Amino acid sequence: MSIFENHDPDSLIDTLIDGRFRLRTETARSGSSTVFVARDLRTDVDVSVRVFSADVSRQRADALLEQATAAASMNHPQVLRTLASGRATIGQSSRVYVVQEILDGGTLQDMIDRGRLLTPSQALAVGVDVCRALDYAHKRGLTHFDLRPSAIVFGEDRRARVADLGVASVVSEDAWADTTSVSLERARYCAPEQATGEPFDEKADVYALALILTEAVTGAVPFLADSVVTTLGGRVDKLFPVSADLGGLASVLEKAGRSDPLERSSAADMGRALVQAAPSLPRPTPLPLVSNVSFDGTGEIARPVETTVIPTTTDTMVIAATDVASDSDAVDAVDAARPDAPAIARWIVAAVAVLVVVVGGFLLFKVIQKDSYAVPALTGVDLGEATNLVTEYDWTIVEVEEASEDVPAGAIVRTEPEAGQKLQTGKTITFVVSTGPPPVPLPELNALDVATATAALTDAGLVLGAQTPEFSEDVPTGLVIRWVVALQPNLVAGQEVIKGTAVDIVVSQGPAPRVVPDLRGMTIDAATVALNDLQLIVNRADDEFSLDVPVGGVSTQSPAAGESLPKGSSVTVAISKGPDVVAMPNLATLTNLDAVKAAITNAGLTVGNVTGRVRGAPIAATVGGQVVAAGQLIPRGSVVDIVYYG
Repeated sequence: MSIFENHDPDSLIDTLIDGRFRLRTETARSGSSTVFVARDLRTDVDVSVRVFSADVSRQRADALLEQATAAASMNHPQVLRTLASGRATIGQSSRVYVVQEILDGGTLQDMIDRGRLLTPSQALAVGVDVCRALDYAHKRGLTHFDLRPSAIVFGEDRRARVADLGVASVVSEDAWADTTSVSLERARYCAPEQATGEPFDEKADVYALALILTEAVTGAVPFLADSVVTTLGGRVDKLFPVSADLGGLASVLEKAGRSDPLERSSAADMGRALVQAAPSLPRPTPLPLVSNVSFDGTGEIARPVETTVIPTTTDTMVIAATDVASDSDAVDAVDAARPDAPAIARWIVAAVAVLVVVVGGFLLFKVIQKDSYAVPALTGVDLGEATNLVTEYDWTIVEVEEASEDVPAGAIVRTEPEAGQKLQTGKTITFVVSTGPPPVPLPELNALDVATATAALTDAGLVLGAQTPEFSEDVPTGLVIRWVVALQPNLVAGQEVIKGTAVDIVVSQGPAPRVVPDLRGMTIDAATVALNDLQLIVNRADDEFSLDVPVGGVSTQSPAAGESLPKGSSVTVAISKGPDVVAMPNLATLTNLDAVKAAITNAGLTVGNVTGRVRGAPIAATVGGQVVAAGQLIPRGSVVDIVYYG
């Protein structure tokens, strides 16, 4: 049975999800999900809906929806927007779905598939955008772990966005739990630590980006082979292949593609390195985008819209200036008047010439003179809205990111020039865009008590998350054994996270209680070893008689077997001396009953029943119905019955 459980994906076409998203066309399919173009009936626009398989939805619904919710909260121009997510009943099963926006510029995979390779300059520009998206996501605890060219999408502005952040990591982590079942397509862009089955973190996304940019320029994925095993083995402990053809990209990709993640760039480091390499490369030409196929209102494929290159402002100004009459043209017009013309005619011609000069000069001034506009107050305004507000001024916008305690992520912190200053058309305005509160370093919490750990987190701008008790042989009671950031479990002290991140701690309850073993029958040496192994102490009581335990074995212990004791507690044992026996007295010479009873009692025995006619000496003595002879050893305290004749 397929992952669709006999549900042909075509049968899902026209399915309405949650009363809002009507599935129209299948665009991609994998072992875990199917992607559709859908119509959002609420907004009347097309969106991308990823519907996860019934198995994945059943096993990983909570994790998928948690990551989708986190992704929806991100607001960054290089992160593809997550619009909605939830559960929907499709057929007989509950499925998780995630909705993202659709852009018109296609994907990097579309360009590669059509042989539209990038120049190093173009790849650098794409890399900067992707690094910005990854750094923004990583600081918020989201990763990708399955970054591919198909996950890098473009809008009409030719800027790159990263799709499926967070959600992709859930499926990818499950897939890499068993490297023997990984597909070749997933292995194409994996990091060495993923290939070896070792723990991996956000540095795997950076390695994948290095592979992607190399492929975008050269057309080949480094280390790619015909089989998964060869592909995975080929990139472990190997130097990342770079060539002089990559220009300034070479050194950046070499560090981003290092086999050891501790030596590899972070997304922020790689982004800065790309920016620093930019001056060494030519100015990039426009990206060779492959537009997405669009659909008209009937669901039919619409004819692509022809695009036209709009002339630059400079070109437009040159064309306008050549259409304006010059001063010499006006002079020629005056000279063209016949000298024998009437005076009134000459004055008319002269006036017209002067008018041409005045009007032409005014028009030329208007063309050459650039308009200036006051920079509006944009602090706190979302980047997209701010861009729209200044579009009419024809300013060149440069975006610079900066952490801010006060301005939400994705909004403008300030502009340069600042609000109120005049700026000419065609000049550059810098938008300083908030990335949210500045990241803060994680403090070391191990071996601190809970109060001190809480104070350390508060001082760092972080919060205490879950407290989990755990026994520890080494860490004293009440101190932190270890700590973790739930969404980034591989972080260590000193690494940075966004302010307000919750840190979970595991607190020591001291050593685990020891379960007392059953020591009965052991020798004192064997009992001592058994207790020492449990870090318990043996306490020997006085030896005692025992009917059940041979001489030298533990006859009794306290506490009893199965009870729990703290580490270092004592267990008291008594060693058996064997049974306590006495000799049966000779009663045959005793003719007085009182003398018989006295003899039994003095021997440490107990007088039982007396039967027969009490006359003369008893004819027998029994214990438990068995005749006991004089001198026979029997347990002390045994009940002796006396038998007389008759």
